Amino acid sequence: MTTSIVIDASHAPEAPTPQGSVAAPRTAANRSAAPHLSFAGILRSERIKLSSLRSVRITLIATVAIGLAMSGLIAFVMHRTVEGPAFDPNDAAAAQGYLLTLSTFGAQFLALVFGVLGVFAIASEYSSGMILSTLAAVPRRTPVLLAKALVLSAVSVVAALVIVAGGLAFAVAFEPASAAQLASLPVVSGVLGTIAYLVLVALFAFGVAALLRSTAGGISVAIGAVFVLPIVFQMLMMTGWEWVTTASAYIPVALGSTLGAGIVEAAPGAGPGFWAALAAMVAWAAVALAPAAVAFARRDAK
Repeated sequence: MTTSIVIDASHAPEAPTPQGSVAAPRTAANRSAAPHLSFAGILRSERIKLSSLRSVRITLIATVAIGLAMSGLIAFVMHRTVEGPAFDPNDAAAAQGYLLTLSTFGAQFLALVFGVLGVFAIASEYSSGMILSTLAAVPRRTPVLLAKALVLSAVSVVAALVIVAGGLAFAVAFEPASAAQLASLPVVSGVLGTIAYLVLVALFAFGVAALLRSTAGGISVAIGAVFVLPIVFQMLMMTGWEWVTTASAYIPVALGSTLGAGIVEAAPGAGPGFWAALAAMVAWAAVALAPAAVAFARRDAK
């Protein structure tokens, strides 16, 4: 005859607790602690996602390559077509204008590319459906949008800095006498103003794309703001309305030109100065980002 012995582990005596120690309560929280979700981790996740997008990598490479090529071409043409120096070495304002021309000339054309970069930073997740996974991992939506905007800003700053620094390098290489004005206020402020303009254009397009959830729609609005608005205002100039002249100084292209000129003494009635132009560009970005943040937090993911 076979005898079966059944041991019930639930009634087994617990191991004795060492003298002087307190037994920890056996709770579910101790068995599996929930991972802590930090904003730094969200930032790292958004950086990885943005850098892994092939469209973003291609856009960045094309942006930097085109910007440097334009600056180098202008420097070469000015050096070959102008007899003697491109500016009077004794004229500080002329040297500053030469440096700013080569370093900021491409900003007006590259603004659209930075806008496309801003659209890709968020619209690509909606088109691929990855936004569902993102919001499932981070239920609080505001930190997600903020992290995306910060990563986009950092990438845009680096790309814009490489472009303007390359332009300055070409300028000094062809005209070494211009190096004396590199640290002048107009040049430094013009370079920083151009970088700020390109970053704010990217953020404006980012906000529009977050509202529309469409790559094509976001790019269309970016094109309209950067290239179509100047044409519209040029046509409205024929009406003779006074408000058209005032309003045309506050569209993105005009603001970018003002920021690229740096801090200089402006003639009375010449439109907004450097700081007013910077505030106006911040307002352009805020007009798109503020409603985008509200909609992103309240709307369904799809």
